[in-house]
Amino acid sequence: MTGSAVRLSKIAKGYGASQVLRDVDLAVDAGEFMTLVGPSGCGKSTLLKILAGLDQPDVGSVEIGGVIVNQQRPSQRNIAMVFQSYALYPHMRVRDNLAMPLIMANLPFVARMPVIGSFVPGMGAKRRQVSSAVKEVSKSLGIEALLERKPSDLSGGQRQRVALGRAMVRQPGVFLMDEPLSNLDAALRTQVRTELVELQKRLNATFLYVTHDQIEAMTMSDRIAVMMDGAIVQVATPAEIYAAPADIRVARFIGSPPINILPAEIGEAGIVRLLGERQRLRSVLRAGEKAQVGIRPEDVVVAAHTQTRGASSSHEGRLRLTENLGNDIILHLTIAGEQQVPLTARLPQREWTTIQANGGNPDLVQVELPPERFLVFDAAGRLVPSNEVLTSKRLEAVL
Repeated sequence: MTGSAVRLSKIAKGYGASQVLRDVDLAVDAGEFMTLVGPSGCGKSTLLKILAGLDQPDVGSVEIGGVIVNQQRPSQRNIAMVFQSYALYPHMRVRDNLAMPLIMANLPFVARMPVIGSFVPGMGAKRRQVSSAVKEVSKSLGIEALLERKPSDLSGGQRQRVALGRAMVRQPGVFLMDEPLSNLDAALRTQVRTELVELQKRLNATFLYVTHDQIEAMTMSDRIAVMMDGAIVQVATPAEIYAAPADIRVARFIGSPPINILPAEIGEAGIVRLLGERQRLRSVLRAGEKAQVGIRPEDVVVAAHTQTRGASSSHEGRLRLTENLGNDIILHLTIAGEQQVPLTARLPQREWTTIQANGGNPDLVQVELPPERFLVFDAAGRLVPSNEVLTSKRLEAVL
């Protein structure tokens, strides 16, 4: 099986006065695992339906394997779709569920009939091919022992494998998956997530995967397309999107817990002022401009509380709530400064245990915000690149 490249060009779609998709461009390489991620209602599923041929765009073209397919029916597009609801035939055995796509594609109507079909000449070879394909796919997915069962006798994970197998038997050029894991419990989601990635690599197939779960997007994808309000905001690898989000919406959506966003302004010589104090960071923005600074919870440095202030990036934090994740601890804090600002920190459990042992007041900690870990956004929320981290001496020299 070899995947097909996909190209969506200038796709727009509206329903009445509501514009669901706005001028969407997306190129997916053959054999790539591309995830569409974004909040509910951003247009992910609509875009997938347009690619599948289940809906038509108002404007734009859909290209699969180098061929424009706008006028082709779904059955002609060499795609297979896996839905959130599995959509298995409840009255059929697993074997028949897996075989149905091939039977519909390769056997004429009369040959599909239960009794008469067995007497149609020349159909024996085709039925053996279908049976062989079902056996091969069931072995690949580890569901050989389930072939005689009906969907009602299967667990959620087993049903999901059957739905995948029904897509695989067709050997499509593109797999389209619309939140296929959302009905599974957390532990099973993790297991099936790994199996999906391994399957995609083994098949060298093109996967277009829709989810609102950023963990699925970050752990499974070759690249991620982040959608907001009907448009694709950024397409990049998971690492690139995490380290350099295109704008503040992407930064807030990707990352768990969410990124801290703090109000800032640009002082003289482009020096960033945060919480009323100068930071060792010079921006390309002009003096007087408003800005926002983002810092990931895992980049916040937490130490035992002391009575003395350190650098300008050090602040007193008052503990509001802790979340114990086992290996990690999430701290919900309030920074004391010119204004009370909420802040989230994430640190290893062992480190937090040491801090508690060394601290005096259990409700207070010392918090440092390293300027080298800042993401600076302008007043419109766009990421500002090329910020310069200064030493303390260099900061004094600049000023």
